[in-house]
Amino acid sequence: MRTFLWVLMSAVLLIHMAIVLWLGDHFLLGSYELRNNDDVKYVYSAQVLLEHGTLVYNSGMQPTNFIMPAIPVLLSGFLSFLDRDAAVMGFRILQCFMQAASIYLVFILARETLGRRVAVAAALLDALYIPNLFASGAILTESTFKLLFLLLICSFLYAVRKRTAGAYVFAGIMLGLACYVKPQCALIPACLLVMWLIRRYSRAEIVKYTAIVGACSMLLLSPWWVRNYADFHEFIPFTKSTGNPMLLGALIDRAAPPKGFFEQYPEYKNDSKNLFAGYDTEQKRTAKRLIAYGFKHQTLPYTYWFTVGKSLELFENPFYSRPVPGLPRPLINVLQVIFVLAGFAGIALALFRSGFKRVMPILLPFLYYWFIHLPFITFGRYGYPLMCLLAIFAAYLAVAVLEETDVLKSRAKAPEA
Repeated sequence: MRTFLWVLMSAVLLIHMAIVLWLGDHFLLGSYELRNNDDVKYVYSAQVLLEHGTLVYNSGMQPTNFIMPAIPVLLSGFLSFLDRDAAVMGFRILQCFMQAASIYLVFILARETLGRRVAVAAALLDALYIPNLFASGAILTESTFKLLFLLLICSFLYAVRKRTAGAYVFAGIMLGLACYVKPQCALIPACLLVMWLIRRYSRAEIVKYTAIVGACSMLLLSPWWVRNYADFHEFIPFTKSTGNPMLLGALIDRAAPPKGFFEQYPEYKNDSKNLFAGYDTEQKRTAKRLIAYGFKHQTLPYTYWFTVGKSLELFENPFYSRPVPGLPRPLINVLQVIFVLAGFAGIALALFRSGFKRVMPILLPFLYYWFIHLPFITFGRYGYPLMCLLAIFAAYLAVAVLEETDVLKSRAKAPEA
């Protein structure tokens, strides 16, 4: 089994490295000169951070509270001894290592919850998931967060089983690191609470381990809080950038507001462009107005949009903005639908056959990260971290089908014997 894992991880590493070295800036979504997408903005942010010690993003040379610092910091490390193009390539190669390491973590999670056969199948499925190639080449947060997200779930699983302070220190550290990439993880300890209750932790244990996880994650995040207070003179735990995603998510299919909205709020002057005026606070206020108005006057469409509609957008399209030659987007779109359907079927089958207690270390973080995005805009990039967990459940379905096929074959051969 160890040999299998090393061979699989080495193959993934070599293939991903070959692809990113071959295609290079093919994976860029923006232009370095225009700074018109997240990836090139991250590179610029890293350059300014290295040269001036200031974290910027769409803010000129002024400090920003729009992004978390993990990716600019990583990029600035490469820029400290390489020129821009070589540094970006170095970051891509680092992401290839992250993808290979993630396969091992997928294997561990599947083995510890659903068995060794499922673990082998899950590792294979994650290795074969084509959008991982784009994730390795893109200068974005997804590969880094995928690795940290899996480490965070592994740390939760380990801590819940071990019940030791050291295990929960590790969980708190992983929580802090994950929040430095994507602060959506901040409330994921709610999954720990559910696991504690189901495993019948005492009240004293819950208080103790909550304090440990909270203290370790907050200690790790404290430099960020100090920096934000020094630059902006207020306590900003993560970022002030949720207004725009929330506002975009408040518009069904990015369309115009519900009929009658502009009459009730004439300050927008009957123009959808004015909805996006102002900064984070103003856009949050507009989003809340749209959501309240929409649920009141278009109850069914808004209920569908904030449940099924956004969920479909989260899962149905792959994170595959720059296709690898020979692996066109339409083909990967079809494979994505098959992959997702198999994953959800695997969830249902695992709950039926194995029970909630056995699958909850994987299922709870999956549900948390799914539902935490529903108030905001959803698309394939936000759903990407969930695909490695769906791979485990799709593997469970595949193994169950193969085992049932073997049983049927043995029954068919029995009369002949």
